[in-house]
Amino acid sequence: MRQLSFYWSVFVWCVCGMTVEIPAVGSDLPPVSSSVSRSKSESAEVREFEVRVDDRPVGTHRLTIKSVGDTQQAEFQTDVKIDVIVYAYIFKLRGTEVWREGRVESANVSREQGGKKRSFSLETDGCDQKITLDGKPVSSSSPSLMTTTYWRLPPPEIRDNSLTIVDSDNGRSQTATLEFVSNETISTSGRSMACRHFKIDGPSPAELWFDEHERLVCQKAVERGHQVELRLKQIRSPKDDH
Repeated sequence: MRQLSFYWSVFVWCVCGMTVEIPAVGSDLPPVSSSVSRSKSESAEVREFEVRVDDRPVGTHRLTIKSVGDTQQAEFQTDVKIDVIVYAYIFKLRGTEVWREGRVESANVSREQGGKKRSFSLETDGCDQKITLDGKPVSSSSPSLMTTTYWRLPPPEIRDNSLTIVDSDNGRSQTATLEFVSNETISTSGRSMACRHFKIDGPSPAELWFDEHERLVCQKAVERGHQVELRLKQIRSPKDDH
């Protein structure tokens, strides 16, 4: 969600050691469709991720996606706890993004890091985009197309060009580029998934793997010398919560 290199720089300094697991490359995979699946006019799913720092599990990340036509709403819930000798470091994140026609339209994120709370919001109205951080306006030179949550790919017609991305951790908009690496296979929860591997630079550099529906499966980034990873564990229906 920085899917997520996006929120971990505050706490990753407190853990050490690194073991990186690299997904296996599938050299003979067919190209994945470049459009988001729209087999149903309305759909919903929950993606459960494990948060790992230096290959050590430290928490969970839940991504709930609801789709109606060209509009998608993504809800995020992250809970991380790191025990460091004499105290426990706790990180919590709650947020929502709304995308319409392949671009972010609004976002609201609140987080608690080591007892400190912050909030971020974005509202788009045509060519006008308002961003606030902790309730204070943040200037933006041009509307951002996506945020550093990286939960999905932007449309094919814009992903090959430079993108304006807003960092939901500090509210700043910057230019980034998205580079396709290869088609690969990722093994998760006892099954293999055909994915596309991308690299993104800019406000929050990361390596990203997306499935055939152009939704996040895995994210890796290096923060202060530590490997931070979101690893998909399960895809299920929201009905399973009831």
